Amino acid sequence: MQEIDQRLARSAAEFRKLAAELEAEGNLKRLREDSETTRVKVMETRLAAGKLEAEVTDLKARMEDIESRLYGGAITNLRELTALEEEHRASKRNLAAAEESVGPAKLVNEQASSKYDGLQIQLLDTEEEWKVTFKDLKKRARDVSKICKGLEIERNGASEGVGERDLALYRNLLPRKGGVAVARVERGICQGCRIKLPIREMGRLKSADNLVMCSSCGRILLAAT
Repeated sequence: MQEIDQRLARSAAEFRKLAAELEAEGNLKRLREDSETTRVKVMETRLAAGKLEAEVTDLKARMEDIESRLYGGAITNLRELTALEEEHRASKRNLAAAEESVGPAKLVNEQASSKYDGLQIQLLDTEEEWKVTFKDLKKRARDVSKICKGLEIERNGASEGVGERDLALYRNLLPRKGGVAVARVERGICQGCRIKLPIREMGRLKSADNLVMCSSCGRILLAAT
């Protein structure tokens, strides 16, 4: 029964792996998420660059208006001229800062756009590859599922006649002992832990009607035939 359980565990692990690959869609999910994140970034950086360009346009118009008033000769009041000159200097500083920011903002947008275009190409290629891979994985998953069902039936047959207490002990030991709950004894040595059994334990194994446990590793002992 243990050999069946080991085969079943391997097949179940393979099925879980195949199911995970199908769920991940051959990396398509990650690519789609990256593509969407980059698309949003493209929109955000484009908007940021657009706002800066609009700000530059507004500041230039403001500068022209201020300069027209400043040098037009219509304003003669000293206090008003001083205030206008200060506004002119502030607008000039703001315009320089905005113009300096436009280039880097456009570059960030171009980089995001380039990345997005690359991801779109990669996504299309991966989707084509996935169509072929999906069919293969789906078939393998069906085949492994059939094997698991067959092994479960085989295992149920093998467990018939085994006492509930003994079966419960075996089931408890199986995961704890790395899939080896029952160890054969060869030449007085437990093949589970490779330790020689005491003479008394060997005697119990030969004559006992109940299960005998290895005193070293705790596995169920099976005498060699």
